[in-house]
Amino acid sequence: MKITRGDFGEFGPRIGKKNSIIITLSIKANTEKAGIVLFDKSSKKKLDEIILTDDYAIGRVYSVEISDVDIEKLCYLIKEDDQLYVDPYSTVICGRDKWGDENGRKASEFKVYSGIGNLEKPWKDYEVYIEPKDMVMYKLHMRGFTAGMGMSSSRVGTYKGLLSKLGYLKELGITSVEIMPVYDFEELFLERKMSISPKGKITEVCEYTGKRNYWGFGEASYFAPKAAYFGGSEKAIAGFRDMVSTFHKNGLEIIMEMVFAATTSAEMIIDCLKYYVKYFHIDGFHLVGCTCPIERIANEPYLANTKIFYEYIPEEILCNEKGRKHLFIYNDSFMNVTRQIENHMNGSMVQFANHMRRQNSAYGFVNYMANVNGFSLWDSFSYGEKHNFDNGEDNRDGTNNNYSFNYGIEGKTTNRTINANRFREMRNAFTALMLSQSVPLFVAADEAAATHLGNNNPYCQDNKVGYTVFSKTKSKEELTAFVKKLVEFRKNHKCLRAESPFLMNDYKHLGLPDMSFHGTEPWMMSIGEEQKALGVLYNGAYVKENEEVFVCYNYHYDSVNMALPLLAPGKRWRLCFNTADYDGDFSPKPIHDQQTIDVPGNSISVLVGIKIKKGMN
Repeated sequence: MKITRGDFGEFGPRIGKKNSIIITLSIKANTEKAGIVLFDKSSKKKLDEIILTDDYAIGRVYSVEISDVDIEKLCYLIKEDDQLYVDPYSTVICGRDKWGDENGRKASEFKVYSGIGNLEKPWKDYEVYIEPKDMVMYKLHMRGFTAGMGMSSSRVGTYKGLLSKLGYLKELGITSVEIMPVYDFEELFLERKMSISPKGKITEVCEYTGKRNYWGFGEASYFAPKAAYFGGSEKAIAGFRDMVSTFHKNGLEIIMEMVFAATTSAEMIIDCLKYYVKYFHIDGFHLVGCTCPIERIANEPYLANTKIFYEYIPEEILCNEKGRKHLFIYNDSFMNVTRQIENHMNGSMVQFANHMRRQNSAYGFVNYMANVNGFSLWDSFSYGEKHNFDNGEDNRDGTNNNYSFNYGIEGKTTNRTINANRFREMRNAFTALMLSQSVPLFVAADEAAATHLGNNNPYCQDNKVGYTVFSKTKSKEELTAFVKKLVEFRKNHKCLRAESPFLMNDYKHLGLPDMSFHGTEPWMMSIGEEQKALGVLYNGAYVKENEEVFVCYNYHYDSVNMALPLLAPGKRWRLCFNTADYDGDFSPKPIHDQQTIDVPGNSISVLVGIKIKKGMN
């Protein structure tokens, strides 16, 4: 084995030009002695230790090149004084090849090692870019989605299981898939305890608590694809690339959810995002947590064409955005406002109207009616309170601000009236979401009325409580079919998803404003607190379409007679559907009264204004 000074090119392990290994790392201040300890990958026996001297250093950054070794048989740990730890820039993690392998890992005290992946190996990919106005996002958990689909155990929790369902996602109309953490995290919650042997020797041991980190949040090896998801440590990089390539070949984007621990440095976060763009062609990142250096990320030239989703982005950053739209505000605002008014919790119709048209030419927004850190969509209409006792935290975890309502009975019921009401509210929620101007997102199996049994924080539930279970009943299959048609309706009517903000006037002199609000009288929107009904007119001419779309939202308990705006000569209103009386048909149906429409309580009516042939109604 030959040791020479490395090239300091990138942190972490890389394959050199002569089939050598180059490892570049930084050492903590005040470390007296540092090294790289090499192990046999199979047996985990120590092979050698490289002492890091000033010959390999620039400041506290060290880079060594190791030649004349069998790369495929090596793994390593970094040593600082007496502490051994995994390289935070590891591209592969050895020792967690199988999900939840408590028994298999116990003998090795749950240790894992840094592996060396071949990032330079050529691979085939396909270029994909979805315009923000065309995006429909779908959020899933690799393990939960595949387990909930009822596939074979060999495919559950694997990327191949996920790929087998791309046809379903495409049929649903999805364009962009947000995947919860697929970097290598410790799924077994472990704790260190002091153990006393029969002879009185005290040692520190690592024990499994019996609780699992199902979501994968917290400290992790952010640069390493999760071996258990991608075919083991030997195949993790190739498996991850195969997943990306197959998604792209099918015209789908991949958005990685990145949940960096609070201790992660800004430099490492930026290095990580650039790493996944450079080596895996990731299309975007949903950044979770308040510690992300969003200003640096937004201004990073390497990420200029990468979609960045974050809870809050300062106005001064957004105002300076130019070129391709790549920054998106992603938070609970739309969900909270819409749930409040839908569940009769003193919601504001003015706030709702403003959220339905949230848009900016330079940056975007993401709208959703449910996300993983809260009730599933079905549970938001089935539970008035969270039920998180199985998490082991005395129901103290999870948000208390759910704006949910159980419609008469807490949780599951066989009451037909209550279930009918819940499905109607599901249709209302999806309709508002899909007709909002911003990027719509929904969570896997919400389209199939999936439940987490009232648990609004199933981060540790590696079971049916946490999975997104696609159970088949007539009502749930009808809901899925409804969502598919809604997505298609949005796709077919560009006036609903304009890329620029609506100006609410007829600035192109096309006969009607680009968008306008209406009430029980045309062109008049009531704004009192008691007002819970609203008509929204979209002028298709502003996007060169021949149809107008008129949406009547009625969140009163009773029916409301709403005015229909006057159309141009030769055009008439047709009713596509109403969420209360929905019969599975979205086709435009003639209505006799062209001046008003009666909208049932707690429902949404969607109409289109189309040109008709002479003699037709």
